[in-house]
Amino acid sequence: MKIDIIPVFGNITREQLNGKLAVVFDVLRATTTIVTAVANGCKEVIPVVTVEEALAYAENQANVILGGERESLLIPGFHLGNSPLEYTSERVKGRTVVITTTNGTHAIRRAAQGAAKVIIGSFLNAGGVAKEVLRTESDVVLVCAGTRGKLSLEDTVAAGMVCRELAKIARGKEAFLPGSDLVVAACRLAGFYKEDPLPALKDSLHGQKLAALGFAEDLAFCSRLNSTEVTPVFRDGRIIVETE
Repeated sequence: MKIDIIPVFGNITREQLNGKLAVVFDVLRATTTIVTAVANGCKEVIPVVTVEEALAYAENQANVILGGERESLLIPGFHLGNSPLEYTSERVKGRTVVITTTNGTHAIRRAAQGAAKVIIGSFLNAGGVAKEVLRTESDVVLVCAGTRGKLSLEDTVAAGMVCRELAKIARGKEAFLPGSDLVVAACRLAGFYKEDPLPALKDSLHGQKLAALGFAEDLAFCSRLNSTEVTPVFRDGRIIVETE
């Protein structure tokens, strides 16, 4: 199994993903919010790129929740923003969530253009993602959404955490799996923050922005390493939990 990391989703090419498993990370906050919504029983999550797409999808449909953000804030007319704390079982269970965000939903859609399969990753389900990666036995590309076209500390650390989880499962101990220099760097970063990922989120520029906007509680929630085994999959335009 070969493992690679793409540090910013805008750098993706079809050749990099062709026939491979892709894991997409936008831990602050889109992929964390999606994992949370699915873990809390939503029927499906529909990731779209534009506000107009979201509104069009939801038009004349019952049991649909519109969620997302622009500039980290609630989109006017939407039911929920992009805080995972909003996606409680009381709000989302049994319902369809249509979500659009600045980076994360773009990254998911972009990855799906070339990958054989797309998994939604975060700190919350790092261990579950690692188990699913090993189960598929295919080459994997860890796709970091990044922030405004640049590398983001939090996504890189989350990708590194999955690499560390892979190593623990595959070898019975913590070890770095072979990969590119970026894989090694991400693993080293994850090793630095392994006891508690929250400082990584606080250290990141986007984390600092969110805290300044009043979303400090989101940082704490998004840093909860291995709090769920749920590994949502994006397939045919929707994110669900596959059943055997």
